[in-house]
Amino acid sequence: MPAEQRIRITLLLPAPTNLGQFLLTDKIVTGLVRVCGGTTVSSYLPAVFDGFWLDETTDQTVKDANMLILADAPASLANLAAYLDKVKLQCQMDFQQDIIWITTHTIERIITDDYVQ
Repeated sequence: MPAEQRIRITLLLPAPTNLGQFLLTDKIVTGLVRVCGGTTVSSYLPAVFDGFWLDETTDQTVKDANMLILADAPASLANLAAYLDKVKLQCQMDFQQDIIWITTHTIERIITDDYVQ
């Protein structure tokens, strides 16, 4: 079974609610397509991923609408961490969030019979 190593990027963003956030989301997706060659994005109208967490000040469960963005970068991609650091900071500022979740992990993509039709 032939496979290629990639780096899976998982980005969870609040569902955009204003023009600036929609434009930022488009910029992020476009950038990931350029860097990784493609991306998979959940719908954001309506958002299809709900986040839940415990607000420790009110002891209440809080819910928010999120977008899930997945992209697979080449394992040899230089400066990926620096690129994602910039994306994270921009998202935290534009979405007014204390935390934006971006994770990476190594995957092996099965490439058996790719491009055979």
